[in-house]
Amino acid sequence: MNVTNESNERPQTYASPAIIERRRRILEETRQVIAENGITALNMNDIGRRAGVAKRTLYNAFQTRERMIAAAIQEYFEEYVSRITFTQPSGTLQHNLERMISVVQRNRRIPNYIRAIMALYFSPEVDEDIWLAMHSIATRQNRAWIENLAAGKQLQAWIEVDTLVDDLVRLEYAMINDWARGRIPDDAIIVRLITSYLTLILGAVRGAARKEVEAMLKDIAERGAEALPMRKRAKAEAAE
Repeated sequence: MNVTNESNERPQTYASPAIIERRRRILEETRQVIAENGITALNMNDIGRRAGVAKRTLYNAFQTRERMIAAAIQEYFEEYVSRITFTQPSGTLQHNLERMISVVQRNRRIPNYIRAIMALYFSPEVDEDIWLAMHSIATRQNRAWIENLAAGKQLQAWIEVDTLVDDLVRLEYAMINDWARGRIPDDAIIVRLITSYLTLILGAVRGAARKEVEAMLKDIAERGAEALPMRKRAKAEAAE
């Protein structure tokens, strides 16, 4: 693929179709390289060649290799979540569980990519831009529900919203990382993840929220995956 001669292009606005399509190609190729070879093999020359753009275009758009990787990870996740058909409203436990289950089902189709980005998240050398991008995408998904619990006075007195949200994200990623490393079987990851998540939550909630979590844990113990709020498509995929 020939590198585009950017100096001969007419000036374009950031929102122009050509710029949007170019950004899409860059981030898609970045994700493909991560899935194929991991993060360490990713370099700007290769991405520029694969996306058909000059290397300086990559730096103009993202400033650094790490910010390009962060954008690729973040936008891919957010685009996927935007396409989930939820049955429950945002800011509820059921909505958050639907999101987690759907994402795990997606993860099972792209294990190499998930293994690579989880290794990145837990690496002591991870760039801060990349870590923050990965952490924030899951933080936002958990925060709406936890803030609703705080507003309804259904959190225990010793709980701080920010700390609880961070702990939930770390638990979620740790479980997904163990699955990606083969430590948790495919057919067990959803029940293990949701059970661990609810068990952590149980010590943080009170009132009606605690009763809801207790009831769900008991139901999962009795019926397994059948007790989870899995969408029809997710059930079909889990049975494959």
